[in-house]
Amino acid sequence: MEKEFLVYKSGELVFAAGGTEFKLSQLTKNYQGPVFFYNLDLIRERVAQMQGALKDVRLFYALKANSHPDVLKVFKNNGVGIDVVSGGEIQHAVKCGFSYKQLVYSGVGKTRKELELAIRNDIHQINVESIPELQRIGEMAKSLNKKSNVVFRINPDISIKSHPYIATGLKDSKFGIDFGQLNDVIAAAKQHAGSIAVKGISLHLGSQMLDFSSLKDSLAKLKPLFLQLRKEFPECHRFDFGGGLGIHYEKQDLISENDLLKKYAAVVFSELESLKKDIPGIEIQSEPGRWLVGHCGVLISQVQYVKKTPHKEFIILDSGMNHLLRPSLYEAYHSIHAMKDSGSLKTYDVVGPICESADFFGKDRDLNEVKQDDFVVVRDCGAYAATMSSDYNLQERALEVSTADFQ
Repeated sequence: MEKEFLVYKSGELVFAAGGTEFKLSQLTKNYQGPVFFYNLDLIRERVAQMQGALKDVRLFYALKANSHPDVLKVFKNNGVGIDVVSGGEIQHAVKCGFSYKQLVYSGVGKTRKELELAIRNDIHQINVESIPELQRIGEMAKSLNKKSNVVFRINPDISIKSHPYIATGLKDSKFGIDFGQLNDVIAAAKQHAGSIAVKGISLHLGSQMLDFSSLKDSLAKLKPLFLQLRKEFPECHRFDFGGGLGIHYEKQDLISENDLLKKYAAVVFSELESLKKDIPGIEIQSEPGRWLVGHCGVLISQVQYVKKTPHKEFIILDSGMNHLLRPSLYEAYHSIHAMKDSGSLKTYDVVGPICESADFFGKDRDLNEVKQDDFVVVRDCGAYAATMSSDYNLQERALEVSTADFQ
């Protein structure tokens, strides 16, 4: 395994993964507008690494990170299920070949229409986020003559080192059931014992975790609750520790990220290994997204203008926050590369065409010098890029392609 996956060779940017190299300039032939490109070989590598590190953990890929059918096909072919957060995602996963038994349904605002779809088709489990939701599921399952599998998502009130918008485990978060409400949840579940099967407990602290001390504390805090649930509900045998494993956006180092994965796995098993030994048939689950697909994608955009002022030099692209919202929403960092190695660096603000001051990909970035009609590549757009895009300003969505389109 190489540390870097996006490198210049003979002055041209290539995407290297799985022993092959893809010249990104191929994506500029007959260029009609911005393009997201996904390298499926890199996803296959990451899936294999995670399955090796999280041995005997059932993986449910978080569809919200990247919903492209070619990407989902990789997960389907490698025995990975899907974590969904809406009726639309349920239908998309099924359309892409997944069965309802391969789906975990998360999310705080499940509507009656969405829940009917899930319950009627015997989805693997519903991760319940509130007591009113639990009561709704119980009533609906009874009316549909079904018994629905539920898991309680518990909010441990523990913080992680991440952007506050993607931290989800604190007591003031909209996500999850408050740690102190477990007895109330148990009572509500027993009221619907004929239509609800309590299968386990769920945790999700947030996204882009690079430090795992909070995860360790949360697992330790939830284990007694899980054992309490088992006393009340003998069918309880699933422990879902969520996802959230982060990646390095400011550098390319796949080797250190594999080491990060191993540390993540070590923390999980240090807390859950005893449950594996004591509970035959326990199903330990995880819902990873970003670590699996974040590096697999790039965004190709064309330089429309190089604008010089007495204070700044701007690269104005035909792509902006409408395609990649993360820099504007989270102040997130994405590396930016010129398609060609010009041999000389210049400092630019890289901005888009949207009529908002927040429409930028990066400020004061050192890039190979570019001119009008050249192309740039925005790195690490495999997760939370196309799935968060919009048609704001009535701009067209970016085209999405993968290595499968070039085979």
